[in-house]
Amino acid sequence: MPKAIVVEDDQLEHAVKVARVSSAENGLRDAALLLACFGTGMTVTELSRLRVSDYLAENGCALRDSVVRAEIAYNQKSRPLCWTNKKLTNAIDHHLAERVERGHGVTTRTAAYRGLDPDSPLFVSGRTGEGLKLSAKRRDGKTYYSATQLSRIFTRLFEQAGIEGASAQSGRRTIAVKLKRRGIDLRHISEILGIESLEAVKKLCAGDPARLGEIVRRII
Repeated sequence: MPKAIVVEDDQLEHAVKVARVSSAENGLRDAALLLACFGTGMTVTELSRLRVSDYLAENGCALRDSVVRAEIAYNQKSRPLCWTNKKLTNAIDHHLAERVERGHGVTTRTAAYRGLDPDSPLFVSGRTGEGLKLSAKRRDGKTYYSATQLSRIFTRLFEQAGIEGASAQSGRRTIAVKLKRRGIDLRHISEILGIESLEAVKKLCAGDPARLGEIVRRII
């Protein structure tokens, strides 16, 4: 299976702009989802299972340091989750403000969690207020979840933006490659993505299209 493509900054910025204006109901949510995918390296299933309390403290402030809870992590192991990128937090904040305005997942405790139910999904439908759908399967006594709906949303958003070959898996590969470009060591990349094998991280980073382009540029 070919690797997911790396989405460069200008492509992501374009996709986010297109997402915002492509749907009156879900434009702000979809923009936030794109930035969350490329800003955290979480899998689609993990993103679909995020709660408001994974992002907000009770006082309504965005958590700088949170965790991908073990019960939602793809490998059942918790790992750090940092909400420190301003572009990402601004996008999520706009989605949450719209939720409050529409009355999706609100509570009577307006002073806590910005008036939102802390156990409600972080990303919800602008039409129904429901979270992203998951398919559950039992195998070897364990329950596994599949986020087909979010994968399809990402496919649609990339098609709208004209980014050929991009998929939900592009988020994790893009983060790995960008961090490698900046000289971040493989151990830190593995911790962010929750990948225990350094060899697997190395393979994820391999074949950087920007680096190959730079090599070719200097040939003559």
